[in-house]
Amino acid sequence: MISAHVTTPKLVVSWIALLVLTFLSFGSSLLGLGEAELFIALGISVVKTFVVLFIFMHLVEQRFANRLIVILTFLFIVLLVTLTVADPLTRKTFPPRPDPAASPYP
Repeated sequence: MISAHVTTPKLVVSWIALLVLTFLSFGSSLLGLGEAELFIALGISVVKTFVVLFIFMHLVEQRFANRLIVILTFLFIVLLVTLTVADPLTRKTFPPRPDPAASPYP
């Protein structure tokens, strides 16, 4: 079932939501939250991406199959980034690299 068209009030509300999220992202960057700052910024950017996809690109008006393609693409990107980050974190170097300070040669 195809939902109703995106109307002007919906566009204005989504634009205001994007502005609020942008200022929220900027404000959180000024707080100096350390490592949490990255995750907050990424979370806000994901929400902004979905607002743009579903409202401004009229994906909300499409059939479920079209929306499913976008959602699956996003999930595969998350999987790819997760596996890429997990790879160096789980590597073990056997044997360990030599320690230059313990070398018998001057």
